[in-house]
Amino acid sequence: MSSILIVDDSRLNLAFMENTLKSAGYEDVWTANSAQEAYERLGIQDEQAPRKPVAVDLILLDIVMPEVDGIEACRRIKSIPAYQDLPIIFLTADRAHFKEAFNVGGMDFIEKGGPDYELLARVQSALRLKKEMDARKEWESRVSKDLQLARHLQNSVLTPPLTEQGISIRSSFMQSSDVSGDMFYWKQFNEHQYGILLIDVSLSGIPAALISMSIRSLLDGIVGIYRRPKEVCAELNRQMRTLFGKMRRAVYFTAIYVMVDTNKQQLEYFNAGHTQGLLLTEGAPAERLVVTTEPIGMKHDMNTDIKVIDYTGDARIVLYTNGLITRPGTNPKTVIQELEQYAQSLLYLDNDAFLSKLARLNRQHDDVCIISIDLTSPVAEEAESEAKTEVEAKTEVEAETVVEADAKPESEPQA
Repeated sequence: MSSILIVDDSRLNLAFMENTLKSAGYEDVWTANSAQEAYERLGIQDEQAPRKPVAVDLILLDIVMPEVDGIEACRRIKSIPAYQDLPIIFLTADRAHFKEAFNVGGMDFIEKGGPDYELLARVQSALRLKKEMDARKEWESRVSKDLQLARHLQNSVLTPPLTEQGISIRSSFMQSSDVSGDMFYWKQFNEHQYGILLIDVSLSGIPAALISMSIRSLLDGIVGIYRRPKEVCAELNRQMRTLFGKMRRAVYFTAIYVMVDTNKQQLEYFNAGHTQGLLLTEGAPAERLVVTTEPIGMKHDMNTDIKVIDYTGDARIVLYTNGLITRPGTNPKTVIQELEQYAQSLLYLDNDAFLSKLARLNRQHDDVCIISIDLTSPVAEEAESEAKTEVEAKTEVEAETVVEADAKPESEPQA
């Protein structure tokens, strides 16, 4: 049942409108003969907003009233967040205040002395609008809660950071909305072989997130069983065609998958229409992990070409989604070149600090995922270990010397 509050300093007008509304079937009708009494009805005291808004669906508000007029009363009521969407219809016999009244949030007018059917028609229209707005807000609230849950679920399946001998993998996952079509995954096969995958679904928002989550549920099996880039690429494409191949709209994702062998110091990868990854080494030009085939899911029989890169010494691999290099009005090739130079200049940083610097480049607040893979050569690790052992041994000898000195008896003074 709809609740209506009538505010008018004329008791005659209050009685007329209350009787008209109740005769038309509106039973929950309240009255107030001043703005202050209306505030009290609504739970508004001094400058304090009500802890819980009163369940009212419509206010019929006289403009010309003593002390506080209807325009100021409307402004005050609308300043309360809980009442911002509450429809207010002004009652007036003078059109001179129409513009000002509209500016403070009035939605309609009823001229005093008009026929009953006009009053009832405008009330019915306002209440219908209020009902639709309440339904919309309730739906938006449910959707917001569902999206928050979906975001939590999506983040919960992302692979945690990895640190093993010779390798460190870190990631930065930035979502422009509650859910994203970007997804990353990595898996350790043995003590020196690892598979790292990054995907970027062609759609956006909820559809993209559903597709990326569908693929994520298959990755443990696909990457764990097939391992090699050529076979992983073929199986991902087969699964995409099976799941989404019959849809009218083309559904696909770009991907880059790198298999790292820290013992051989070798990368084997495929790049399915994805942004070019970077292999960075100190004192040498960056090497790009270029596209080797078309996006996953576009063709039934796709090309599964791969590339192999050998590296020496310490190196760092950077994989990222397209959002990182999206700048309106700028050539992507130029942005990639700038990114390459910037990343090369940051090689002195540790993996976490390096990743943090790159994440700041996301000025468009787009979906962006960045993976940084630190590769430490066995020689460097061995040298570092030996240096650490030497320092520890030296410290131990110094400690023993101090202990011996403390234990040596003091010489007696000569007579």
